[in-house]
Amino acid sequence: MASVDTEANISVFGTDTREIPLGVRLAGEFTLSGKTVRLELIDSGLTWRGQGQSTDSRVEWDDVITAYLGGVSRGPGVKARVGVAPQEDRFTLHYIEHQENNILRHKHVTFIGHAGQQKEWLDCVADKTGQGRPKCLLTLVNPIGGQKKGAKLYETIVEPLFALAGIDAKLIITERFRHAEEIAKTYDFSTVDGLIVSGGDGLFQEVLHTLIPRYNEGVDLDDPDAELKLLPIALGTLPTGTGNGISMSCHGCTDLETGALVAVRGYAGCALGYGFWSDLLMKTDDNRWLKTFRYHVGMAKSLASKKREFHAEGEYLPAQRPHRDVRAGEDVDKNAHSEGWVKFSGTYTGINGMLAGFHQVAGQDKLQIGQQGAGINVLLETQTGSIAYLKWLYHFQNMNSKVFHAEHVEEHYVTGYRFRVLEPETTETQAQTEKRDELERTISFEGEFRRTKSKSMDVRVRPRVIQFYASDYEFW
Repeated sequence: MASVDTEANISVFGTDTREIPLGVRLAGEFTLSGKTVRLELIDSGLTWRGQGQSTDSRVEWDDVITAYLGGVSRGPGVKARVGVAPQEDRFTLHYIEHQENNILRHKHVTFIGHAGQQKEWLDCVADKTGQGRPKCLLTLVNPIGGQKKGAKLYETIVEPLFALAGIDAKLIITERFRHAEEIAKTYDFSTVDGLIVSGGDGLFQEVLHTLIPRYNEGVDLDDPDAELKLLPIALGTLPTGTGNGISMSCHGCTDLETGALVAVRGYAGCALGYGFWSDLLMKTDDNRWLKTFRYHVGMAKSLASKKREFHAEGEYLPAQRPHRDVRAGEDVDKNAHSEGWVKFSGTYTGINGMLAGFHQVAGQDKLQIGQQGAGINVLLETQTGSIAYLKWLYHFQNMNSKVFHAEHVEEHYVTGYRFRVLEPETTETQAQTEKRDELERTISFEGEFRRTKSKSMDVRVRPRVIQFYASDYEFW
């Protein structure tokens, strides 16, 4: 989790007095490692280039965390890197670096010059940054998350970055079962800009499923056509749990420092399964002491036998697949539903929906995942052998488009789907009927299994209900 940060000391010769090119608001010449460097402040951010350097070093305004007079403390770890060394002959720029695999890292660079020369630069940076960013965040931390290091990870990685960004960070460490639910029911969220949940998918769902009823009083939440109100606060997640699928959907990775920096920058999925995946989660729930290893054990046991089948009939509402220029949370084309509801029926091992916007990259066999559009990838799965299913999971892990073209999978991009499970025609014992009834009234929701009231489901997309602190990433 720790990252290596390097500091560059740049000597300032002063603000450039020559004619400044069009689009450049401020310019100056500096030295970096004995070479002349020209720093420019432009509309989109800061750039600098040294002699012999073919491309500019660039920091966009969205990636600027802060700038202040002085240097930084020395030493390992985030806490040391955000400490201020009070020196009036220099100013330090803290920023976010985008690395491979959607990882974000905190970096800094210090410009050294003469006392009194830095104010103009600091004033300009302050004027360009901070708009739309949270000023006060409440974080709920599950202390047993992250191998029982949840609180320590927050203290050493997250809290220093929030402090550096000038965020008033309020912290509540959950103390008992359903404590997060109690907080979500009663806390005065008008005093904060956002709520960050540090834990796994289960803790986040506990909070979310409490906030939606709280702020939609009088709305029939069992009505799939009901209009839901936008939650008054933005939500974010820090990946310190066993299952971190929501963080993956929002950030494109499950890295803690990335999650914290996403919240610093400001303003996103979920997966819903019925059949094989809900059966799997039920089997693994008694083995939570195995942590993430319980999924491997459960998968091995499940693939060793034939997957349970069920008969179902339903329908889905097709949607236009998202384009690359559709931003997170925007609606798909208003004319995307001209086909109306399309019926389906058959014998299945799973009916799964993913609010992630998977789509194939043009001309490639890769899938891209993002929060573009307002649709669901629904997968209708039928019986297949264990080896074939393992190959399919391998393709899914590697984001290969073969997952949508496998013989046992029928995939559709939709804004809603609904189905009901039919009673089997075979004769059963009472014990078999009770067991089947239990399985058929269970769904998997972001790594947690939940009981349902009936054997029918109606799933719809409801855009503009939740604001997420999320990365605008591409996952290849």
